[in-house]
Amino acid sequence: MKKYITLLAVSALCVAAMTSCGEDNSVADYNYNFDEYVTLGTYKGVEVSVSDIQAEIDAEYDSILTSNTYDVETEAAAVDGNKVIYSMTATVDGAAADSLAKTDATFTVGSSSTDYEELTAAFAGMSAGETKEVTVTVADDYTGDETIAGKEAVLTVTVSSVTTAVTPDTLTDDMVSTATSGEYTTVADYETYLYSAVKQNLVWDTVIANTTFITYPKKEAEIYYNNYIASYESTASQYGITIDSLVSLYGMTTDSFYNTLAQQAIAQVYQDLTMLSIAEKENLVPDDAKLNEVAENLAAYYGYEDADALMADLDETTLAQSAKYEMVLSFLEENAVEVE
Repeated sequence: MKKYITLLAVSALCVAAMTSCGEDNSVADYNYNFDEYVTLGTYKGVEVSVSDIQAEIDAEYDSILTSNTYDVETEAAAVDGNKVIYSMTATVDGAAADSLAKTDATFTVGSSSTDYEELTAAFAGMSAGETKEVTVTVADDYTGDETIAGKEAVLTVTVSSVTTAVTPDTLTDDMVSTATSGEYTTVADYETYLYSAVKQNLVWDTVIANTTFITYPKKEAEIYYNNYIASYESTASQYGITIDSLVSLYGMTTDSFYNTLAQQAIAQVYQDLTMLSIAEKENLVPDDAKLNEVAENLAAYYGYEDADALMADLDETTLAQSAKYEMVLSFLEENAVEVE
């Protein structure tokens, strides 16, 4: 299930706060004159395309449907994409070559391969119950049985089943419940959520594009940056490798990796500044009920027993900012103009 801007932004704030809990200068309090950092462009009355919203919803539905693809046996001849279950015996110089034999092996026509081009090509067009003989030459460096290396082998292939992948064309409540881990249990409820979340996301992208960023506060950027590094260091530690080794697995140099993290931190700060500036101009201040609602939702998301347990790790400033993010996004959604 794709996560949209509300959860991503709130999560970024909270993870940074919880990771650095108890450290000096660790809270991204943003106690600034926002006009010194950002110049807001148009944020009320932003146009959003209904077709763009629907396209994202359709893509999300297609993803769920694809994840529910299942195999159905067919009597037809195997074609690209079909899965073939087969067994195989082999002889070399008239004697059994057991090292080449297979039982209930799987091959997908058009994407799988074998050690022998002739065998790979043989599966296309075969049907369940069909047997075919294929003559191949065993590789000179074959180690399964050195006595047959470099010799001609006759492979007898028998297909036991051919299956074709079927993707459902209708989304069901059960599919939605599984995809969302029970957060949404009906297609109707999930669509209501998606429409709002996608609309907010598209509007927010436009608001950010309309905003001019003058500079950014170093303190908050460093909090995010240090949190990102701590997260990757934790991942590297879990695999028993250094962070430099982890970076190399991503195909990046250490310098480019850290530069990317720095740019991500700055981008997140710019989003925070935009959100807080709009909240200030529109006097969007969360009341106790809103704060409690957000705390309960975050506690459930992060696996805390309850909101009180969450607040032992999360400061009130960050909670208030998280609530403001939700309020700002709702405000922008309500004031957006839907166009075809």
